[in-house]
Amino acid sequence: MHMDPALIVILAFLATLVGGMAIGFMFGITKGLAMGARCRTDRPLSPLPWIICLIASGIFLLAAIGSTIYSIYFLTNSTPAKATITKIVTQKNEEGHVSHTPVYTYKSSTGEEFTDRSHSGDGSVWEAGDTIPIRYLENAPNQSRIDSFSHHWLLPIVMAIFSLLLGAASFGFRWWRKKELQEANKRLLAG
Repeated sequence: MHMDPALIVILAFLATLVGGMAIGFMFGITKGLAMGARCRTDRPLSPLPWIICLIASGIFLLAAIGSTIYSIYFLTNSTPAKATITKIVTQKNEEGHVSHTPVYTYKSSTGEEFTDRSHSGDGSVWEAGDTIPIRYLENAPNQSRIDSFSHHWLLPIVMAIFSLLLGAASFGFRWWRKKELQEANKRLLAG
């Protein structure tokens, strides 16, 4: 599937932003909990963790909504076709993880032949010469996807799950802060 370069830049920026926030948040919480166990003060938990989680949850929710809208657009504006796998590309990343992605050819309704490559590493289930179902955009026949549930809906589902988890963490941190504020107020009134 070929994507608009501007969309790729926006997605890369959002992924970098959210990834950086998540990594910083994990290190901050880990360091904060370790320090808190050693030197506990009467100061309540900062509001920053629940605010950051809420913002990250919103970003993942927007990504889930955007990818869902694109999948719906793709499914309603695409044409089903059969493609033939010409080869399986095997790649190995720095961590040693091996992925197999299929390269396939298909013909549009006008008879023009196109070659595309799946960007998800699921080529190990197929071999060269296999016929697979695909969908391509009628107005841009060079843009295609393998016609399967995971190729259409995996990204929106993963983004929605991250949004829910971060939203739950946000409310958990907010509850924790509220509880600590109540305890601090009780100590002030008692003292």
